[in-house]
Amino acid sequence: MKKLFEKHFERTWLIIFLIMFVLIMIPFPFFYSETYIPAFGGVPLYIFGWIVHTAITFVLIIVYYRMCMKRKEYHTYDEEDK
Repeated sequence: MKKLFEKHFERTWLIIFLIMFVLIMIPFPFFYSETYIPAFGGVPLYIFGWIVHTAITFVLIIVYYRMCMKRKEYHTYDEEDK
């Protein structure tokens, strides 16, 4: 039963990051555009799309890192204080 939960953690994060990858690959107008679509201040819309996607990705990486560091299998090679 414990193995099921360990695989669940990794599988869940794999799915989250794959969704983020697939999302950026779909040619939505806020990620990719061959025509000029103005947004705030005349900046092309896709620039803001990429900035938001990047910020979300960085937040997910930080959350993933913190969750990993709470798990004992990621501390296998840590030095023990004696």
